[in-house]
Amino acid sequence: MKSKKYLFFAGCAALLVAGMLCLASGTSCAASDPAQEKTWNLRVGQMGTNLKPSMVLLAWKLGYYRDEGLNVTLEQFSGFNDAMVALTLRKMDILPNGVIPTCSLVAQGAKRTIFGGTISEGSACVTLPQRAGEFSTLEAFRGKTIAVVRAETGHMFLKRELRKVGIPLSEVRFVELPYFQSVLEAVHKKQADAGITNTGFELNARLQGLAVPFAIAQYVPNFPCCRQTCATEALERDREPYVRFQLANLRAMKTMYDDPELTVKTLAEFSGQSPEYVRYFVYDSLMRITMDPGREKVLEFYQVMKDNGDIDPNTPFRMEDAIDTSIYRDALNRALERWPEDQNLQRMKAEFRE
Repeated sequence: MKSKKYLFFAGCAALLVAGMLCLASGTSCAASDPAQEKTWNLRVGQMGTNLKPSMVLLAWKLGYYRDEGLNVTLEQFSGFNDAMVALTLRKMDILPNGVIPTCSLVAQGAKRTIFGGTISEGSACVTLPQRAGEFSTLEAFRGKTIAVVRAETGHMFLKRELRKVGIPLSEVRFVELPYFQSVLEAVHKKQADAGITNTGFELNARLQGLAVPFAIAQYVPNFPCCRQTCATEALERDREPYVRFQLANLRAMKTMYDDPELTVKTLAEFSGQSPEYVRYFVYDSLMRITMDPGREKVLEFYQVMKDNGDIDPNTPFRMEDAIDTSIYRDALNRALERWPEDQNLQRMKAEFRE
C-alpha cells in the first residue's frame, strides 16, 4: 500500500516539476499538433534535367520539402500536353513550367490555378553580329523573318510592342521552330533575320558567335515566364501542402542568396552542367527567379494572347478566376516568421501584390 502511495505522489511531483519547467521556459506543454506530424505526397513535373525550376530542384535535393512534411517526387514529362493531361488525371500535382499552356486551357474552360511563380523575363533577341545595331530599334522588325519557339512568352509580348509602335504583324514573318538551338541555327544560316530565345540561350548564342541586341524585358519588365500550376480542385480540397511546398521553395531562395557555392554545386550535380554554366544560369542570365505568382502580369499576358489571336478573344473564361495569390502570401509570411531579418524576404514582401 505504501509503495502505491509513493508511486502516486512521485507521479504528481513529476507532473508538477514538468509544468513548472514549461512555464519557466515559455514553451507549450500541450500535446503535439497532429497536423505537424502529417505527411503529404506531391508529384511535381520535371522535364529531364532542365534547370528552369531551379528552386524546386534545390529544395528537393537539400531535403527542404521533407522538413515541411512533404514527400515530393519528380514526375518526368516530355511535353506540355502530357503534363496538362497528367494534371487532369491526377497523375501530377504541380507543374512548375510554362504559362502559355495554362492560359490556353483556362481560356477553354479548364479548371487550372496558378498559385506561384518560377521565373520571370529571360527572353532575348539574337542576330548576326554585323546586324546587332540594326535591331536596336523595333522598327527594324518591319519586313523581317523572325525565328521563335511557340511555347515562349517573350515573342508574344514582342508582337504587342510591335503593334504599339505601328507595325502590323502582317509585315513581320514569325517562323515557329521546335527548339531554341534551332532558332540559333536559323539565324546562323541566314534563314531568319533574327530570333527570340529563352532559358539562358543568350549565353549559347554568344558562345556560338551571335549577338544579343536587346532583352524583351527592356520593353516589358518582369513579364511572366514559367508559373506554378495545379488543378483547381486540388487547392479546394487541401491547400496546406501547397503552402508548405512554397515555403520550402522560399527557403531554397534564401539558400540561393546566402550560399551560392552550395546552390551551384547542388544544381550542377543534378543537371550534369558545368558549375560555370549553372552559376550563369541562376545568377547572371536574363531570367529572374521568383516564387511570386505575379497576378497582374499574368492577367496582362492573358490579354496579350487574346490580342495576338493565340486564344479566343471572346472567351467567357476569366484568368482572374484562375490565379490564387494567397498560397504565396501565406508561405512568405511563414518564412518571415522564421527569418524576420532576412532582407531578401522583406523585399519580396514589399514587392508582392495580391
